[in-house]
Amino acid sequence: NTNVCFCFSIDVIQTQLYCFRSAVMQNYVTFSPTLPDLPELSVCLWLRVEATHIGTLLSYATDDNDNQLVLYGHRSLSSSVSALLDARWHHLCVVWSSIDGRFWHYNNHLLASSGSDFRKGWEIPGGGAVVLGQEQDSVGGGFDPAEGFAGQLAGFRLWNRVLSPSEVEGVAAGRGVPRGVVLGMEDIQEVHGEVHHVACDCLEYCV
Repeated sequence: NTNVCFCFSIDVIQTQLYCFRSAVMQNYVTFSPTLPDLPELSVCLWLRVEATHIGTLLSYATDDNDNQLVLYGHRSLSSSVSALLDARWHHLCVVWSSIDGRFWHYNNHLLASSGSDFRKGWEIPGGGAVVLGQEQDSVGGGFDPAEGFAGQLAGFRLWNRVLSPSEVEGVAAGRGVPRGVVLGMEDIQEVHGEVHHVACDCLEYCV
């Protein structure tokens, strides 16, 4: 079967598109570098979901804590999550700072939610394992298919700083990549299971 993906340019770099055909625990993506210590961060990516929930987009685990950083979405958790479950491409950005624990969540460069006092004063420690598509219960493993991701991902990047609203809009519009990227699709080490990789100039085809 061929899934046709909506075609538009992400940025000046060739798009790396990954299709997670199902949420089985064999389907995930790992990275070769790890993360530095992060007192603040921004995570942006394109996603397309046809399932009834998003599952785990990103997990980061260390020896001390297997839930150092998890991006997970379920329909029942938020109306902003439900808005992503329409089988269309969305640009998602999550931004956090340890200063006052401030956070911002953008959907298609528009602010969907924000708040404070979330992990105030905390620093995400470096040296762990980053996985796309599965939630880690141990470093690099311990996956649960009930928490896996099924859908399509592209344009993933993680910055070591807070992106401004104008920078988020620029990333969504494909107007270049702001400084401070510490992890991206170019750093992927291995694609596991039936995750299918497509390189193209836009989000065109997912076979």
